[in-house]
Amino acid sequence: MIPRDKLLHLILGLLAAAVGYGCLIIHSTLGLGAMLAFCTTVVGIGYELQQRIRREGQPDAIDALATAAPGWLAWLILENIK
Repeated sequence: MIPRDKLLHLILGLLAAAVGYGCLIIHSTLGLGAMLAFCTTVVGIGYELQQRIRREGQPDAIDALATAAPGWLAWLILENIK
């Protein structure tokens, strides 16, 4: 039987690979800005979820938005440079 800690690392690795693949697809179809917005949004939501799982406070949507905002801002800037 796989220890719980190792199983969680395996699951997290699979999720990271899926997000990375999603970033690659988004970058190739929608561009760098969209990829940055997607990645920062995933990180913001993921961080808030892990806080909930680890019981380190309540998830905060404003914190998730603050984490995602730079990626979305980069997308807006990159779209207007063209």
